[in-house]
Amino acid sequence: MKPEPLMMLMLAFAVASPADAASRDDAIVAIRTYNYAQVSTERLANARATADRIFHDAGISLEWIDCRVPQSESGAACTTPLSEGRDLLLRLRDRAQNDSGNTTRIFALGTSMLDRGRGGGVMMTVDVSAIHTVVGPALLEVSAVLGRAIAHEIGHLLLGTPDHPTGGLMRARWSQDELRDLTPSHWRFSSGEAARMRRRIGR
Repeated sequence: MKPEPLMMLMLAFAVASPADAASRDDAIVAIRTYNYAQVSTERLANARATADRIFHDAGISLEWIDCRVPQSESGAACTTPLSEGRDLLLRLRDRAQNDSGNTTRIFALGTSMLDRGRGGGVMMTVDVSAIHTVVGPALLEVSAVLGRAIAHEIGHLLLGTPDHPTGGLMRARWSQDELRDLTPSHWRFSSGEAARMRRRIGR
């Protein structure tokens, strides 16, 4: 029997040049969000709740800051200097996808700008149009996949590496079947990844 084609997803990166754990006061990261895609307040709140749960399991708390964008009068000015390792920038964009009917195409849901020399970075982008394209066949809530994609990109910046392991949240590709999977370990950081992030934040 011919296998049904799967749309494979890639959470890509760009380079510039489970244990349940209680969130700790010294492991807090602020995410300055620039909502250029105009994601609704409700959907964005649900996506953030998904990311919050993932990082709570890793012993890290996320603080969300809405920053002002040109098409909106709401949000903070976000002009204060960044605290290295504790302040990150998230851009939500909405770029139309071509060939959306191709079920074998690989979509980049997000990118993280990493400096290989410094082993870190502050800027990430998640493409909301790509999220919409892939969740349709999987019959999932957009906010759930958006939250996972955001958590994945935050992971790259906090881990300071573009590497993708074979399993867990930080794997490179997610199939349609995997997107429907509610197995917690498939959507969280490994204990080693969690410990490494907390160490880097603590520095």
